[in-house]
Amino acid sequence: MKKLGLTYTAAVLTITGIAVVSLLYVLIPLTPYLGAAFSVSQVQTAWASSAFSLAFAVGNLFFGTLSDRVPKKYLILSGLVLLTVCSILIEFASSFAMFLTLRAVQGFLAASFPPVALAYVSDVIPASHRPSVISYISSGFLLAGAIGQIFSAQVAAKWGWAAVFGGLSAVYALLIIVSIWLPKGKADSVRTETRPAVLDHFRILVKIPALLVAYAAAISILMSFVAMYTGLNEYAVKHLNLEAGQLLWIRLISMLGIVCALFCGTWIRRFGAAYVLTAGFLVAAAGLACEAVLSSAPIPLLVASTVVFVAGIALAVPSIVSRIGILGARARGMAIALYGFFIFVGASLGPIMATTLMPFGFAALCWTLAAIMVAAATVTIWSAKRMPNDDGIRAAQLN
Repeated sequence: MKKLGLTYTAAVLTITGIAVVSLLYVLIPLTPYLGAAFSVSQVQTAWASSAFSLAFAVGNLFFGTLSDRVPKKYLILSGLVLLTVCSILIEFASSFAMFLTLRAVQGFLAASFPPVALAYVSDVIPASHRPSVISYISSGFLLAGAIGQIFSAQVAAKWGWAAVFGGLSAVYALLIIVSIWLPKGKADSVRTETRPAVLDHFRILVKIPALLVAYAAAISILMSFVAMYTGLNEYAVKHLNLEAGQLLWIRLISMLGIVCALFCGTWIRRFGAAYVLTAGFLVAAAGLACEAVLSSAPIPLLVASTVVFVAGIALAVPSIVSRIGILGARARGMAIALYGFFIFVGASLGPIMATTLMPFGFAALCWTLAAIMVAAATVTIWSAKRMPNDDGIRAAQLN
């Protein structure tokens, strides 16, 4: 692949990832708008997020597995087309029940991009550049957390909640056009398999100890990410007396830690995905520890600690994707689909953990999350040192 084509592919996939994954976060600033529009309580509005989350988790399994048997480029394009239509329909939801249903459908369709795009990278990007491109896309997924909320808050304040989904549908339509020129995947990457064959691949994947360790570690990544920001939101409003707009900008500043992802590809090639993943967990733990210690310090110091935490997460996400892709061998689509499911299970657990621990203080939440990050680092490096041969034998069975 020529350099121009490589840059174009990486840019389109990264931008599309930001636009699609933003759907996970746009509802957070829309809670008061939806409550007023449909005359529902805040608790009822939360169901819209839950419906999206559950459908997104299931969709990761469906589309990720499907990507092993259908050309990935066309799966991405089809998903964007359907997502555009669904986003337009949400604008015209006349009842909360209809809005809830369409959000669930939207969550399922949104899952057509992340696992498929990560598997698609392995088909079209040369191995020497693959870790870097995965790092860019993974960074886009993290950036979506801040960009999605800022976009939603600004658009809803000027034009109402429906305009948020209208604006996103226009973005998706534009992305469909630019995605047409993405390269085709390898012909041998698409296999027509019977259901028993797919189940055989699944049974082999779940018997790879290092892969199971990676899935367990994956749960902790977005769980910590979501829990920390959920707790920070409550702490900043109740104890630091910050307004919602100020908190959104704090989130954006903390995303400076994603700069580390620009070097992640090089580090993965040099040191290996397992060691970079371990380092990511430890850096994230250090950031959380600093947040706990500096929670009562001046706000700039607290924000600097969140930058360190995000830097660790930015190292962990592309590293764990690379590691799972290697361990999953030719069943990469299914392997990454399972990763998407587990990492989003973690994201769903994040608010629960924050709600449970925040009565004990923001510092208690951060110390707990730091301990989880250290545990994830420990099992990751242990699996890399104790089970390398087993990984190779199991992965070979998928070829």
